[in-house]
Amino acid sequence: MTTLQSRRSKWTWDRLFLFALSFIAVCIWYFSTQLIQPYPHNANWFESAALFPKLSLLIVAFAGLIEIYQRRHQMASGESEELDSSAANVQDAISMVVAFALYMLAVPFMGYLVSTLIFLAVGCWLLQFDRRTSLLLAITLSVTMWLVFVKILKVYFGHAWFI
Repeated sequence: MTTLQSRRSKWTWDRLFLFALSFIAVCIWYFSTQLIQPYPHNANWFESAALFPKLSLLIVAFAGLIEIYQRRHQMASGESEELDSSAANVQDAISMVVAFALYMLAVPFMGYLVSTLIFLAVGCWLLQFDRRTSLLLAITLSVTMWLVFVKILKVYFGHAWFI
């Protein structure tokens, strides 16, 4: 078997899928300025509407390539750093996805701070954290994220009933 064929045989479907996702992320990153209309070409890079999508697409592409590299050099030991999927609770996952969807719908109406506080409190309740930890996480994270996104980064979340 030639070297090229032996290399191809090592590329499993998951590594090909990761490579395809990384390639798609880079393509979308490249064409994102044409997707955002109207795109102000004279805006500073940190004021551009494309900053967060372009940054997140680069992170996705880079993370996919790192994962491909790590899977290539993975040791064949019995120990795994991955989570055990048999211990996963599908009901918890579905309930968190539903809660997040409701959170996305609530932000424009209720405001970022209040809806984030409610989402984090509900998420902690769904994941069965104790009450003290839930309140501490919900209040601390929601206020911190509100300060970062609304006050420092000046992200506009629309007019809402509350803050």
